Amino acid sequence: MDISQDFFSCYGLSRDFAIDLDGLRQAHRHLQQQHHPDRFVSQPDSDQRQAVQITAYLNQAYATLIEPLKRGIYLLQLHGMDPLVPTNTSMPLDFLLQQIEQQERLEDMHQAQDPETEMDTMAFELQTQASQLETEFAQAYSSAQFEAAETAVRKLQFIVKLQQQLNTLEGVLLD
Repeated sequence: MDISQDFFSCYGLSRDFAIDLDGLRQAHRHLQQQHHPDRFVSQPDSDQRQAVQITAYLNQAYATLIEPLKRGIYLLQLHGMDPLVPTNTSMPLDFLLQQIEQQERLEDMHQAQDPETEMDTMAFELQTQASQLETEFAQAYSSAQFEAAETAVRKLQFIVKLQQQLNTLEGVLLD
């Protein structure tokens, strides 16, 4: 296996945002079984090291491709863009205001009459926003509108962060 190839090629997938996740899972299992270091225990050290390197590469590739945000970032990086550059802070004002509102709502969640229902509602809203941004990214990317795709993935990063914060809060409030 050539670990210098891009992650999509390694799994036989086209370089696109919309990928067959079940196909990715199956290909990953197959390649993991084929290159698992335990299969090379009786082989020379160089083969064992190579198996470890390939396994690490496969794990990184899978973790990147299975998550929409990471997959979007990776696709942009393949086009020479880096949406995570700290100096790239321009975002539409309405989106930033919405993020501030959602952050405040999250911070006040513990004071809600019914925090569990409020968390479920917010989780649904965030998932809806994430799905819309994934669609927005996919359309922009497939149309070679990379700046629009970059904006969509940066917005998605905000939503994913809020989802993670909500999950953490849910664990604290409901335990």
